[in-house]
Amino acid sequence: MMYSRMIIALCLASLGIVPSLRAYDNAHFYRATNFLYEPRIEREYLTTMDFILHKGSADKGRNQFHDTVPLFNTWGTSDMQRLGIGVPKDLTNVYDLILNDLSLIASRCLDKHCCTCSAPQQFATFSINGEFQIIEGIFDFVQNFKYGLYGELYVPMRQLRVTEVCRCDNSPQDNIYPNINTPLWQTFKNNFDNILALHNLHFENVSESGIGDACILLGWTRSFQNIDVLDFVDLDLALGVLIPSGAKKDQNQVFSLPLGYDGHTGAIINAELAFGAFDWLDLGMYFDTIVFGSKKQCIRIKTGQYQSGIIKLALTECSIEKGTQWQAGGYLKFDHFARGLSILFGYSFVNQNSDEISPEDPEEFSPGIANSDDMIQGWKMHTITFGLEYDFAKRGSQFGPRIGFNYNYIAGGERIFLTNTGGGYIGLDIAWDI
Repeated sequence: MMYSRMIIALCLASLGIVPSLRAYDNAHFYRATNFLYEPRIEREYLTTMDFILHKGSADKGRNQFHDTVPLFNTWGTSDMQRLGIGVPKDLTNVYDLILNDLSLIASRCLDKHCCTCSAPQQFATFSINGEFQIIEGIFDFVQNFKYGLYGELYVPMRQLRVTEVCRCDNSPQDNIYPNINTPLWQTFKNNFDNILALHNLHFENVSESGIGDACILLGWTRSFQNIDVLDFVDLDLALGVLIPSGAKKDQNQVFSLPLGYDGHTGAIINAELAFGAFDWLDLGMYFDTIVFGSKKQCIRIKTGQYQSGIIKLALTECSIEKGTQWQAGGYLKFDHFARGLSILFGYSFVNQNSDEISPEDPEEFSPGIANSDDMIQGWKMHTITFGLEYDFAKRGSQFGPRIGFNYNYIAGGERIFLTNTGGGYIGLDIAWDI
């Protein structure tokens, strides 16, 4: 009888999530950070199975100066004049010859901005825009044991799409040479797709779906009850490993994004602390970090000192030291203030440190130039979360279902997409000690 009830509960739980689950493959520059950090309930053999579903879209980003810019100007406008500098070329090939000759023209930049894309007018540069869309589901399974110990399996699933990609020519439109009408620049634009294809690179819409990076954790939680004026103090500590199960970035697609952390294994450290008062007010805080392992990978790198933007032609084997990611935040929760209804206000700050790459052939590709790429300089994000939840659990019941909604709003940051997300969730706890 117990096994049949457990199977039914597993099937029901596969439909939904509760916001008390913790998220580890969570913080990414391309969408708002989910606020899913509350200490684990201390109850022997409690089982929790959850799933979250949310989505969002954006056509703007925030660059290193905190300015709002077209989506793919997040790492600067794309300088085509210097695109071929430092890239191995065959000058008997007409497309490589165009690249080479364009780099020999005197550069030119105006202070004023292009009227159509609000980017500086600089000869032979593109402002690149598009629309980013994400649909994300997360499955989380947590099993309590004795003495406050618990184990957790966390698996995210994502669909990432980039559509409506377009490029705006930032070149000056006056009569001073060089300008938007310079013949060699016009030749480059007419052969743009062929030039990229010669270096096995494609400028087109992309759609990628699959699981992200799965995480396995072992945690310990403890609840201290009736301490002076407080109802409780909850402490939760967890250690785990992030498994690189998500598909990596397709280096031959300009707009491809990894479904996880691009093939890097990570060690997870998580700490959470919460206080309760008045039987309905909770105040909590958390700190979470992922320390990534190094790995070798074939990637596109910057090869010219003044190259900028998302497009890079050189593809080479590199050793990559991925920057440590850490995040911290807090929340205020009105817990069951009206029967099973709860409201949560949360704040998260994420800091992703810069990556460091070492090309396999440092004589052919300068490590100093490669590491000046704005795309590997790290990013920061501030997110505000509003959550609404209703708990259907009855006192003494073995099953505790919940349902809710949340919205994540990006309040600031640098080198990020401005993708706010919203969604709904349901979840289920199963108490085996009834």
